[in-house]
Amino acid sequence: MKDTQQLIAEAEMTPCVGVCKMDPESGWCFGCGRTEYEIDQWQAFDDATKTSLEERLPERVKSLIERRRSERGGRRTRSRSSP
Repeated sequence: MKDTQQLIAEAEMTPCVGVCKMDPESGWCFGCGRTEYEIDQWQAFDDATKTSLEERLPERVKSLIERRRSERGGRRTRSRSSP
């Protein structure tokens, strides 16, 4: 049985980057690339499932970014700090 400290450490080890906005077309989060189901079930997944999923997440996020750029005609948006 895992102790409390180990459980807390594992709970904090997720792909979340704090950008929690879901893409309605793919169902993937723009920040981490996971679906709502994958986010909800993350702690229940075994290590092999987590590793397999983590290997696919960068490609998901990349495809979301590429699609959004394509939809905007390839132009980038200005950052909020720009005048």
